[in-house]
Amino acid sequence: MPVDAGRDHGDAREGEERGNRIWKNSFVDHCASLSGATRLDGDFIYVAPFVETKGEVSIGGGSNLQDGARVEGPAEIGSLVSVAHRAEVIASKIGDFSFVGFNARVANSVVKQGCFIGHGARIEGMVLEEGSYVPPGGTGPAGGVDEALTAFKEEVLEVNAELALGYVDIYSDLDGKAGMISPSPKTSWSDRPAVPKADRIAISGRARVIGHVEFKGRAEIGDRSSIRGDEGFPLVIGDGARIGSGVVFHSLKGHGIEVGSGVTIGDCTVVHGPVKIGDGAAIGRGCTLLKCEVDDGVEVKDGTMLIEKRATKRGIINLRQ
Repeated sequence: MPVDAGRDHGDAREGEERGNRIWKNSFVDHCASLSGATRLDGDFIYVAPFVETKGEVSIGGGSNLQDGARVEGPAEIGSLVSVAHRAEVIASKIGDFSFVGFNARVANSVVKQGCFIGHGARIEGMVLEEGSYVPPGGTGPAGGVDEALTAFKEEVLEVNAELALGYVDIYSDLDGKAGMISPSPKTSWSDRPAVPKADRIAISGRARVIGHVEFKGRAEIGDRSSIRGDEGFPLVIGDGARIGSGVVFHSLKGHGIEVGSGVTIGDCTVVHGPVKIGDGAAIGRGCTLLKCEVDDGVEVKDGTMLIEKRATKRGIINLRQ
């Protein structure tokens, strides 16, 4: 297991007055909204921008709740769990060392130890046995978790634990002060903090822009969107981009995101690099983009999952070898 998750932290309310909530080894972004009944039950926990918890929620050591994730209690997030970008956990228990993918939803369910729930999956009112695998868009188990997925889960945990410590350090240096546009932390894969290049952006409401992000010109960003260049980078966004509300940009370590000019990204979409989006493309609402390409001028319909695919004007091409 990647980290040794102890259990000596207290109630989330202990840090509520500090802007960015900093414990000795855990970090909660100042744009996350945690209920007063949320508990952080260990070290090395990272809670990203615009995470929301409601009701009684416990989060185990070494776990991470990624940008825009939502947890509604009564809910228990075990140790070494990843609740990925814009995933939802409603009145459920997630066992240790499990992964809940982008835009997935788990409601009124018990997920036992070591499960992997794919992006866009829907788990409602069921028990997932230990080590179950739910494919992207699935509604139930389809076999077990293999070695590659286990290694991926470990990598995600290690990266987010290091980010938690990195953000503790950088905001301690800044005396706890937080901005909406802010530097990324120093990490083992990035030897110095990076500040976004974003001189001509218009933000509606609140949005977070962090680290290795470069806007090539004008851009509009909607409320509660998170463009986070702290793991994979650079994230380069062309002139005239219009990014909706609740959008997440993030990337795997060692990879970036390239967005052309005049691109539109619909509300509640996850763009997770490596991704390349061509000039004039239009991405719909609630989409999931991962390891994919979108050609110039292509329109991607609402709710589309593009995972290891290329969207062209003639249709979708599988990029997986």
